[in-house]
Amino acid sequence: MRFAIPFLGIFLSAVPVLAAEPESGNSAANVWAGAGVLSLWQPYKGVESECYAVPFIIYEGPKLSIFGPVATYSFFGEENRWAFQGLARIRAEGYDDDDSRYLKGMSDRDPTAELGLRYLTDLDFAVLTLDFSHDVLDEHRGYECRLTLQKTFRSILDIDSLNLTPLAGVNWRSKQLNDYYYGVRPSEARPGRPAYDVGGSVGWLTGLRLDYKLAEKWSLFSMVNVEWLDSEITDSPIVKDDFRISVAAGLLWKF
Repeated sequence: MRFAIPFLGIFLSAVPVLAAEPESGNSAANVWAGAGVLSLWQPYKGVESECYAVPFIIYEGPKLSIFGPVATYSFFGEENRWAFQGLARIRAEGYDDDDSRYLKGMSDRDPTAELGLRYLTDLDFAVLTLDFSHDVLDEHRGYECRLTLQKTFRSILDIDSLNLTPLAGVNWRSKQLNDYYYGVRPSEARPGRPAYDVGGSVGWLTGLRLDYKLAEKWSLFSMVNVEWLDSEITDSPIVKDDFRISVAAGLLWKF
């Protein structure tokens, strides 16, 4: 994929595992940087899994937070309870027609930028996050809503600084979003690849993150995220799997 490397981090958009904490009164900014590996499994026919070495950069300020391709800005909220935020993200779904023989003759589907809103609140037993984002570059011209719950379990297995964060949620993808990335236009139809018009869909989101603090400034992390795709998407003639998976692991240093 010609656009894969600059936007690989979008598949870590479950990084709200780090970010989704209600606004606190801490005025100091925190910055982490590091490197690791990222493996991706795409649902398109003939597109194999890929593995990359990638950098990781995280900034967390009193208002602005940047987690790779996802940025939020807190407008207002109650300390450690809830926050209402602006949201910006890069969506890197898509393909080039030379990614697979099953995609030959298809127009390239490009990444895009999205803007939206985020509301998050601490329910005591978990953090609830509600996201809405809409395309602003007129690529897919659609939107997505996500509702997730996540909970961090600290010092698991009685090991200090070893934390486990599971995530579960649901997303609603609009017809325009789905049809752009998974539809087949009449002009793209071929024998064995009929035209296909994709509607809106509801899918499931699951994730798991493991963090271990090695020293005062050094930490290890690993995560796996899975998006389970609706039949509106999996019935497309260019789709073979009913899931998208990303697996990442790396080392971070805190400035």
